[in-house]
Amino acid sequence: MKTTFSALVAIAILTVTPFAALADSHEKTPVLDDVWLVLPKQGMGAEFFEAAEAHMKWRAEQDESRDWQAYTVVLGDNPNIVMFRSGLFDWPDMDGFVAEDGAKGFGAHWNENVDPYVDHYHHYFERMDFKNSYWPEEETDFRYYGVTTWVWKEDAGNESTEARKKLSKLALENGWGEQGNNWLWHTRIGGKPELRIVSGFEDFADMAAPEPSFFEFLTEHLGSEEAAGEIFDAFNSGFKSSDYTVWARNPSLSTAD
Repeated sequence: MKTTFSALVAIAILTVTPFAALADSHEKTPVLDDVWLVLPKQGMGAEFFEAAEAHMKWRAEQDESRDWQAYTVVLGDNPNIVMFRSGLFDWPDMDGFVAEDGAKGFGAHWNENVDPYVDHYHHYFERMDFKNSYWPEEETDFRYYGVTTWVWKEDAGNESTEARKKLSKLALENGWGEQGNNWLWHTRIGGKPELRIVSGFEDFADMAAPEPSFFEFLTEHLGSEEAAGEIFDAFNSGFKSSDYTVWARNPSLSTAD
């Protein structure tokens, strides 16, 4: 929710894709993103970026059915990582892309030209929760994306999930989004079970905490700070750690405007 739902929840609890607009029928909206995290080899960042930029231009020239958006870290623990993401799609769409990849040789071209400069990869899908989110139809002004990530406890129950839905419902029904805030929940498929929330920003000034804060907003609609704190405590009960990263879109490594 602009800076807050990711930043304030992150503070209160401890702590790229262009996404489609919210649809009236969420069941019919594709909800998956394909996400690659790529770490260049130490001392080979310049070579990696040059090769990756040439590769992405080549992909675009092949009339690839997917668009890829690239992001680099502005604030966070892993400043050298590059994220490539494409979406939205449904599970059957992935079969078509695998076939296209085999026919057009996207992976082979990457492996030949870019992989020599790569230290390692992480590959995930991410599932969007549009029902509990508020994301603008037009996000062309977003340059930065703040992402809070929570790692689930192994014995986490349903309390945290229900608290998240309640927080989202209160925000959606009481106009938090209409006050200039945005947020999108998504979960990771593959690797450690994680929950994420992303907010888009036009610039650094846009990252400043809004007034009123989300906690103040929540307190007003729940009637007390104690009630607001209880929901945050319930949400926090399902996680063992969290972190916050700010990403910037990198047009030179993207295949879409």
